[in-house]
Amino acid sequence: MTDAEPSGAPGPASSSPQPALTVVSPSGEDRGTVPLATASLRVGREADNDVVLGPDPVQVISREHCIIESVGRRWWVRDLDSRNHTYLERGGDRAQVDRAELLHGDAVCIQADGGAEQARGGDVRYWRLAFTDPGETQLAAPATWLQYFVASETVWVLGGARLPQRVDAPPKARRMLLYLLARYRQLDEPRDGVIASHTELKEVLWPEDSDPQRRPDSAVANVAWELRPALCDDDQRLLRTETGAGYRLVPRP
Repeated sequence: MTDAEPSGAPGPASSSPQPALTVVSPSGEDRGTVPLATASLRVGREADNDVVLGPDPVQVISREHCIIESVGRRWWVRDLDSRNHTYLERGGDRAQVDRAELLHGDAVCIQADGGAEQARGGDVRYWRLAFTDPGETQLAAPATWLQYFVASETVWVLGGARLPQRVDAPPKARRMLLYLLARYRQLDEPRDGVIASHTELKEVLWPEDSDPQRRPDSAVANVAWELRPALCDDDQRLLRTETGAGYRLVPRP
């Protein structure tokens, strides 16, 4: 099996357009196109992966680096806790991702040399796995949603045509967000989200106060306004004001 060649390659594609990955080496060499004919493909440097990236003598690429998997009729890339991360390229921009939906024309990028510092500076070569999906060229739903990774306490904004964006909120706003997400999970992710009153949020946001309830409701509103830009939530679909009641977080549309 040659480098970047699928193991157990599927048979000929059907007459209908089929999603595929075109593997391009760091030197720009086309290493072939892999039809996405199974539910998932593992990508990494070891020979038992579905897509093998190499040679990699200094082991920049992890043994099992990432996985390309289908969810319904959509395809996603998921990092497998790799050494040098997985990146998504869209419209000329590139961002590190833990998990992200793939759109027609995207490329999954994996470092071929250098470390994380080099990657941030842009002076690094990448393997590119160009994703094409001729049968589903429309963009994903314009609505955005939140992906919460509990172990690392990181939150990402996903959806639409934008690159996935990690939420980087001020401390109080981050505390508010993590509290609401924890409540959302505790309640088994209700479709209408989760609501927290001003009284409840004051206790969460100012536990150091002898009497957090002495703070005005406007103090909670100020924290909410700090959180919305971090969520890219200009239209207030994710964090909604419930007049006289508090704030509702709707992580998923």
